[in-house]
Amino acid sequence: MNETTLALLDADFSKHPVLMAGPASASDVSKIEAYVSFPLPADYRTFVERYGGAIVGPYSVFGFGVSDAMGDDETSAIQVTERFRSQQWPGTESSLVISMDHAGNAITLDPQGHVHRYDHDSGSTEELAGSFENFIKWCLES
Repeated sequence: MNETTLALLDADFSKHPVLMAGPASASDVSKIEAYVSFPLPADYRTFVERYGGAIVGPYSVFGFGVSDAMGDDETSAIQVTERFRSQQWPGTESSLVISMDHAGNAITLDPQGHVHRYDHDSGSTEELAGSFENFIKWCLES
């Protein structure tokens, strides 16, 4: 993740520390990798190691920790992914749920590092961003 994006996140979280969970260890991030069975992109690893999980713009971003401001059903990326997989949401079987939109649709990170949203109303999937960092920028602009 580039320094500009990190500086924007750091500024937000220094003003509102309740929005982030706090750093996760490399071991914690490895647990996420082991769960999804693919190497996590460097930008997502950096985010989770630095912030754990957080609210970015209007979206919760799941990692390995929960901020005090997140909802009760917003937990780690592993637990949220497991919940969506148990409900057989398309795309979640081979990706990691990193967020949800305000309609409750899963936002996923695939093995190539692309971010997608599955819309349960239309039954369609759309790519939101070509990278996790671009997804974070999208969240900040929303």
